[in-house]
Amino acid sequence: MASVIEPDGSGRVVIPKKVRDELGITSKTQLLLTSNQKGQIIMQKLDLEEITKRLEEELADTQVKQLAQEIRDEINEKARQAIPDTD
Repeated sequence: MASVIEPDGSGRVVIPKKVRDELGITSKTQLLLTSNQKGQIIMQKLDLEEITKRLEEELADTQVKQLAQEIRDEINEKARQAIPDTD
């Protein structure tokens, strides 16, 4: 799924409705925006409900510090794989 979009005079861009619908993006959805040295802009949907649900399930039987470190490691690895040139 690719779309060509242009920023307005204030630098705002509109995410096309088809993309918003496919990804479940609403006015309440939080997005992480970053860029890399190649000039690419990366936008990632943050699913806070899924993160919260996962934490609740895993905290029932796991020590918090250990779980927090595992989550940090997993997030960092996924970020390195998805955005290898981001500093």
